[in-house]
Amino acid sequence: MRDATYSPSPLLRVLHDPTLLSSGSTENLRRDSKHASRPRREHRSPYLAAAAIAEEQRQANHLKSLLHTSGDRLEQEIRRAEDAVARADFAERQEREALTRAKVAEGEKDRLRDEAVRLEREVRDYQILLEASQRETRRLQDDICSIQRESKELQDSEAKAQELIFKYQTTVKEYERQAKEREAQIKVLVDTWYENGREDGQEEGYEIGYEDGRKLGRAEGLKRGRKEGVKEGREQGRNEERRNAIEAFDKFLSEDSDDLKRRVRRWARSIYMADEYTESLLPLCSEHSAIVSITTYAHAFLPQPAMAPRKFPKDLPKLPLSAFTPPNTGTLESFPVPPSPNSLQPVKVIDANVVSKDASYSQWKKEAGQALGSKIRGIVLALPSGELEKALAEHKSNPKDSQILSFTVSFDLEKPDPALEGLISSSGAPISLSTIFTKVTPEAVEGLRWALKGGHSVDIDVQATLSDALLEGFEDLMAKATADLEKVPPIVLSNILPPPHDLDLPIVKLMNHPTYLAFQSQVAALSLIPQVYVKFLPPSWDAPTPQTPFPGSPIEAADTQQIKEWKRRIKMYLGPVMEAFGYQRIIFGSSPSSSSKGPSNVADWYEIARESLAELGIEQDFVDAVFYGNAEKVYAGKNEEAV
Repeated sequence: MRDATYSPSPLLRVLHDPTLLSSGSTENLRRDSKHASRPRREHRSPYLAAAAIAEEQRQANHLKSLLHTSGDRLEQEIRRAEDAVARADFAERQEREALTRAKVAEGEKDRLRDEAVRLEREVRDYQILLEASQRETRRLQDDICSIQRESKELQDSEAKAQELIFKYQTTVKEYERQAKEREAQIKVLVDTWYENGREDGQEEGYEIGYEDGRKLGRAEGLKRGRKEGVKEGREQGRNEERRNAIEAFDKFLSEDSDDLKRRVRRWARSIYMADEYTESLLPLCSEHSAIVSITTYAHAFLPQPAMAPRKFPKDLPKLPLSAFTPPNTGTLESFPVPPSPNSLQPVKVIDANVVSKDASYSQWKKEAGQALGSKIRGIVLALPSGELEKALAEHKSNPKDSQILSFTVSFDLEKPDPALEGLISSSGAPISLSTIFTKVTPEAVEGLRWALKGGHSVDIDVQATLSDALLEGFEDLMAKATADLEKVPPIVLSNILPPPHDLDLPIVKLMNHPTYLAFQSQVAALSLIPQVYVKFLPPSWDAPTPQTPFPGSPIEAADTQQIKEWKRRIKMYLGPVMEAFGYQRIIFGSSPSSSSKGPSNVADWYEIARESLAELGIEQDFVDAVFYGNAEKVYAGKNEEAV
């Protein structure tokens, strides 16, 4: 390549040929000196130049091919050099990594050496502990041996003590037998002497007591007989005198006016001296108005004489028996008498707490019977979630034929389900909400506020013992939940009337028991919240509701005593609630709280609740409100708006 590059090309050699240069120059001179008419003869120099040019072209092409070949080799060498550089870099990186790993390995080696030293120290410590444990074990074995010896000695002592105990028991039994025999002998002697003494004492006492009693009885009989005779004679004399006065007054109306003043004065004096004149006239006259008209006429139209001073002291006035019995004039309202509990029957009934497993509430209908079923005008029904949706659909399609006043939808007080809003809005039926209260939390406040915002009544089953702190927290919970609400719907509390109670506690002790005193104060505090109502439900007393008899059917005395016991306890709790809440905020229901463990029959509880309420001496309006009117206001929203 180098030789081809630096060697002269054929074209240069031709151009540097002296023969070619000399012939060319002489030819030009000759051409100038001679005429051009004579033709020129061509020289061979152009052919040589063309050949030289061709050769030059060939060599140029050869050089190009050499250059291409050299360029390819150069690129290959460059690539090889780059590969070598890359391998060198990779080798350097591997070397650095190897150095790093070597350093790490060296550090790990040092750490392992330190760990080995530490483990050796720990092994020595463990060996020391092992030796100490072995020494302690040997000491404990020695103690065990000594304890075993002591235990054996104690067993021997126990055996000896058992023998002594058996001997002593035999002696005690012998002494007891002798004591019983002696006691029996003493009892026989005591009975014998008692009978003898009783007979002797009875004879002596009879003789002494008969004489004394005869004297005392005779004196007392004479005294009482004289007193009663004087009283009867006085009454008889007064009656005769009053009859004479009436006859004299009748004669007075028909006699002359000259004798009028004297007779009126005598009649008026007789009236003035007899204090019970009006009372004596009632059985003698046919109507009370006749006496009033006669007296009015005598004082209004007859001349009144001056009254003479009294000759005898006037007796204190006495209420006549007629004040305690209504007259036979149809004015019974003026003389109210407490009605009989059996006569106070609600005209209509709404059961505000019916818990059923099916939408047809067949079990409730079976327990209610004909007596209660004929009075039912509505129920507040609580169902499981699956049955609730079915019942809502049926009620929506045919609401007029249903006795359901409202459906109860349960929710978690601390975590209400947002899906309930859709269920309530699409139900197309009256809805009330129910929940269980156990403690006060901020979540409970928000949950109750969520329920009240919808405008539905909320039933709260109180399943916690209301201490003073919890009651204060519960009041604060309701205050926060109802704050800033334009209208607050009713809040109905259950498991309060009656509260959970221990039936083993006697009523005498219950009256002054701290739980009963706390119940009275708690009920008074809750009644200050105007939106709060109380449900009258079967109590959670861990006992079934006593069975009440059908009208005219026999019932055992034990069942009667149990029913009376239940009614006495219920009235103890019902009284303070009536005083605090009044009859306008008590609602009857037949299903017990979910916390109750005792079963309850609908008809039995209805009779016990009705009789307990009626025995408090209330009126018919009270009974109708508790069993019908209040539930209609709360769950049907009639005649009352939310506060």
